[in-house]
Amino acid sequence: MAPPWVGPYADEQKALLSAPLEAAVERRATPTYPDLQRFTFVGEGPIKVPDDLLGYADLVTRTLDDSSLTYVFRTSPDSIANVSALWGPNPAPVPDPWKRVELLGGQPSLVDALPSPELAEKLKLATQGHEADAIALLTEAAATPGAPPGVHAMLADAAIGAGDYATAERAAFAALQIDRRFPHAHRALAEVYLQRGDRDNARESLARCLAGYPPYDRAWQLGERLLNGPVHRPVDVPAPFIEVGPHGGVVVVSCERALCQGYAACKAAFRFEPVFRGSMLRESYAEPYHLSATEEVVCLEAGLGAHISAQEQSETAALPDPTAELLLRLAQERGLSSYAMFEILGQHRPEWLRVAPEPAYQAIVQYVSLHVLSPQPLRPLPGVPGGPPVTARHDESRPAAVGHEG
Repeated sequence: MAPPWVGPYADEQKALLSAPLEAAVERRATPTYPDLQRFTFVGEGPIKVPDDLLGYADLVTRTLDDSSLTYVFRTSPDSIANVSALWGPNPAPVPDPWKRVELLGGQPSLVDALPSPELAEKLKLATQGHEADAIALLTEAAATPGAPPGVHAMLADAAIGAGDYATAERAAFAALQIDRRFPHAHRALAEVYLQRGDRDNARESLARCLAGYPPYDRAWQLGERLLNGPVHRPVDVPAPFIEVGPHGGVVVVSCERALCQGYAACKAAFRFEPVFRGSMLRESYAEPYHLSATEEVVCLEAGLGAHISAQEQSETAALPDPTAELLLRLAQERGLSSYAMFEILGQHRPEWLRVAPEPAYQAIVQYVSLHVLSPQPLRPLPGVPGGPPVTARHDESRPAAVGHEG
């Protein structure tokens, strides 16, 4: 049974799932959704182009071809992705101010950081009083021993609203003394720096804020102020639709580009092929399916491999694929981990970015600063070959024994 956060499907999605298959289903697939209590990270590093990319694309193809499950591959010009089924429920647009990062066993962990009942009463009075009274009450609350970072962040925001940027800066730094990744504090510092015209420090603080919570709406608004215009976002890979139909086959729908098809096929392999997943994550095949940075990186690489393969097989002039060009550039320069963590996983499960290992967190900060909040955003390099749109048959059913460890 699907968890409640998957939600009901639209009529168009239901029609895709119930469409008849061209092949008999020998073994019914079990509907599978991510265990949101687990997550694994991966390190950053450049990859070998095209060998690594073609290798992952070939491994995915062999895994699905050898599977006893039936995979149904279709393409669609429009996005009909079932995002919640892929990555879990939509995140809040604001990070929880009553959570903080704490080292537990040497690993960053997200723990509760609620105000005491006495502090909570002061905070309630502060939100109900006049501006001057609010700042006085919040200053008193922030001076209380053991005040959580959320209290300092509230003081910082109240001070910003009153134009008292010195107090706001002190309060933000006090929050960061408790949790040096606290997104609200980094965002408040960015506002202070922008007000002073210090764009470099504003960019650094904003990058740290977004690296810890990518869907933060107020931070993106600050990004527009920083860049004096819309924030450039690197082109992305459209999310696929992957689900088990009533016939027991796995329906995989992606955009028509080879990159999308390879990425979607790999996502299906991680979700429904335990041996493939266990091999990639180096864990027991009996472990429940859960999200991982490894999955996203491997699937992006498999998609790029499919793109390169389709390009080599094309008998016509290759049309550019900006997404593939950009990802190829990133893969060759630094690897795709930061891109995957920020642009994909961070948009759907930002709580995991708040507890990323320090090297991963710093790499994401650098990615955001260089490629998202830069006056010269990341663009595909001239001369990097693009791939033609590759349209699969509308319905290609592949009956297929579980793949072996690769």
